[in-house]
Amino acid sequence: MSIRKNWYISFMQADSARSISFCLNKTLGYYVLAFIFIILLIFSTTAFYVWKKNSELTHLSKLEKENEILRERMYHFTTQMDSMLIKIKIMEDWEDIIRQERRLPVISPDSRALGSGGEPFSDPIFLPFCDNLHELYNENITKLNYAFSKVNLTYQTHFDLLNRIQSRESIYKSTPSIWPTFGRITSDFGYRIHPILRTRTLHAGIDIANEQGTPIYATANGIVSFSGRSGASGNLVRIDHPSGYQTRYAHLETIFVGQGESVFKGQIIALMGSSGNSTGFHLHYEVMDTRRRRIVNPTSFFNIREEEIITDNNSNISFTF
Repeated sequence: MSIRKNWYISFMQADSARSISFCLNKTLGYYVLAFIFIILLIFSTTAFYVWKKNSELTHLSKLEKENEILRERMYHFTTQMDSMLIKIKIMEDWEDIIRQERRLPVISPDSRALGSGGEPFSDPIFLPFCDNLHELYNENITKLNYAFSKVNLTYQTHFDLLNRIQSRESIYKSTPSIWPTFGRITSDFGYRIHPILRTRTLHAGIDIANEQGTPIYATANGIVSFSGRSGASGNLVRIDHPSGYQTRYAHLETIFVGQGESVFKGQIIALMGSSGNSTGFHLHYEVMDTRRRRIVNPTSFFNIREEEIITDNNSNISFTF
């Protein structure tokens, strides 16, 4: 049996009987097929490489655009952080002004500085990609941490300021610091010759004279502990104040408040009269420090401003003039 050493290839047209035939050596045919396969392999490999490179370039272009957007956002964030730190500084200045005006302790600059300094924050997350972005990111993180600490400190100092103001306001409202009525002082606090008994006695308050029916005011917030007739004092109102003081209003004509009633600073509680042992229309006004169990000169309390009240840790009250 003979083995064919040639390939016979024929091409025929579908619409005619003509055909084209040629003879190809089998060995040469294998070379041709191998060459075509190699060409197709090279082409497909080149096409895949070009496609891959194009995809990488597209992805790289996308990353570069994203990095640019991120960098812009970082710069914008830096601007916002700087603006926030400036506003925090302004708030600190406002707080210092309020503390100075109200004679409250001012926060020291060292405390507000929060011990800034030392090694700066450094996170290497962006270091392999871009030095500029790495520095910008760490700068923002440092500012963010600093701002967070400043906000916490400012919250604490503002909370302390609010508590001090509210506490002082409460003490001021319950401290007898206004005149109890309008008029002139006709008898001061201290020893004197009693106008009726004609003996030297301690005058435990002051006398303020004016016309009959002149309004009498509570000099501080408190609770009425007595309201009614009381011997030589005539019609009397006694008020206990949360600050530890007690005030007495004597020789009244008409009383408008009853025992156990709450009164506020400046409230009209009675009208001036001349009841009890009295030589004319006037108010006898006393102030007692119930914590120390002693009477005090009422005039030392007149016209005290809220910022002049100072309290210590034991809630003792003093005044600055």
